[in-house]
Amino acid sequence: MKRTISSILALAMIAALLAIFAGAANAQVTEPSGQIAVINGASTDPVTVTIGADSLSGVAYAADAVSTIVPEGNYDVVFTDSAGDSSVNTAVGGPSAQTLVSTNGALAILGYPVAMAPIDAGMAKVIVWNTTDAVVSLTIDGGAPVDVAPKAEGPTLMVADGAGVAIDIDGVPKNVATPAGSYTDVFAVNDGTTTAIALAIIPSITDLIASLTPATTTTTTTTAPPAGVTVPDVVGQTEDDATSAITDLGLVAATTEAADDKIAKGIVISQDPAGGTDTADGSKVNIVVSTGSEEPVTVPVPDVSGMSAADAQTALEDAGFTVTTQEQDSETVEAGLVIETNPSAGTEVAAGTEVKMIVSTGFGDIVVPDFAGMTVDDATKAAEDAGLTIKFVEDADHPDPEGVVVSQDPTGGTTVEEGTEVVAQLSPAIDDAWVILTLSPNRVLTVSGINFQPGSTVDLTVLETDKDTKETVQNDGSWSATADLSDVQNEAELLLVTGTGADGSAYEATFKIPAAGESTDEPTDEVPTEEESSGTPVWVWLVLGLLVVGIIALGIKMFAGGDDAPGTDGDDTPETDAETTETS
Repeated sequence: MKRTISSILALAMIAALLAIFAGAANAQVTEPSGQIAVINGASTDPVTVTIGADSLSGVAYAADAVSTIVPEGNYDVVFTDSAGDSSVNTAVGGPSAQTLVSTNGALAILGYPVAMAPIDAGMAKVIVWNTTDAVVSLTIDGGAPVDVAPKAEGPTLMVADGAGVAIDIDGVPKNVATPAGSYTDVFAVNDGTTTAIALAIIPSITDLIASLTPATTTTTTTTAPPAGVTVPDVVGQTEDDATSAITDLGLVAATTEAADDKIAKGIVISQDPAGGTDTADGSKVNIVVSTGSEEPVTVPVPDVSGMSAADAQTALEDAGFTVTTQEQDSETVEAGLVIETNPSAGTEVAAGTEVKMIVSTGFGDIVVPDFAGMTVDDATKAAEDAGLTIKFVEDADHPDPEGVVVSQDPTGGTTVEEGTEVVAQLSPAIDDAWVILTLSPNRVLTVSGINFQPGSTVDLTVLETDKDTKETVQNDGSWSATADLSDVQNEAELLLVTGTGADGSAYEATFKIPAAGESTDEPTDEVPTEEESSGTPVWVWLVLGLLVVGIIALGIKMFAGGDDAPGTDGDDTPETDAETTETS
């Protein structure tokens, strides 16, 4: 019995000792910790980085990040090189990882906290940070390049295990390994002369979290954080002022937004912890900032009709609207003034709504079409399409609604107001082949014909020039041709037109080309000069005539001289032999 009691007492003592040791082990609370990584992106000389009590020496320019694990808290991180010291204060919360990088030759230190969220199986996470003034190009598995703008954070990439990620800046390439579960910050840096790529690599987020937060038993004893800082009361302050008040005390400001009908936009509605609460240095203070009322604010559209476009736009923009402009003809509003707006004046719309100004271009200016050669129906449609009215005047001697336009007032090409009436003179009905000529103000001759034999050829020659053309008659017996006479100064040009009429008869007529802006359909009685004639020139005939007259006159003279026989009473009477002897 005594032996049994002794055994029970021994076991109890052993159990008590085990409980004491277990309690001691459980009482050892693992202090939260985080990782700080540093990159020298500014100095070509190696730098020394001091993080609290730790010192990292010989950190080379643009080398991959050098890191250390530190307890949770606030740290002054100091970069030291030959030019001196540069420091920044950063808060480390556990578990977390943060990279500090100096850049641009000024040792300005930038901090980039890493979200410690686990990565999906088989995937890796890559973020590109461009701290330079150049464009960084990012390519994944040979795909299309993605540009990261200067001084900007690039996209967060979730890539498959082993994906080929290539970075390029100013022709400097860098390949990034992407093993599953890894997290990599890629930094483009510049020391003021040379651009380079540096990497901050966390081989495995899961492993890092495990190393920063070792497992503890369920009986872990926790203690309250030290009451080192009193949280300021920032309710009612602007977001910027509230953030400054919080961060100036070494705390971290986290902002969310919420609509509030009574609190103006940008003002802090509430905070957590409340103002006056004692908290640990580096703790987070959550603030809620008002976005204003959820109901959109409506504003009446001001009446800007009759104002100049510039003044109206200013008035609308001052009222909080965006403005677009549309031009429109108006018979009543002077050019350059606003006719109306859309939405109309007085309409209640949300601030920022787009308002369209309708601005007058004044009375419409219409270019009168050339109606020459058109039928009544065709000319009427052309006038309506141009915004004009047309009145037809028939030849008093040959009234016939089936004629075509031979002249008009105003002439084609004239600029008039919309709705102007054009008076058009109609020709009599045409049964035989008919031609009309119209010369525009810029001396372009238009020639049209009707009632010609379909498929036949019409020859047109401007006499005394090298301008000639041939036109094929259409199936309806009509044809049309143009000629530029701007380089022909003779106002008496003649146009010779030859062809075949619809009845098979030969057509040939000469027209005197009309004055600019006028038309004609009357052949002229003028005949071509000797230079225009296709036969023997007149001067040849004159020479031949003179030669003939000379020959005839010479023959007559010779014939008359042959009748004076020797021995007559004329002065040419030969001397007798006796006279000759006596003289001797």
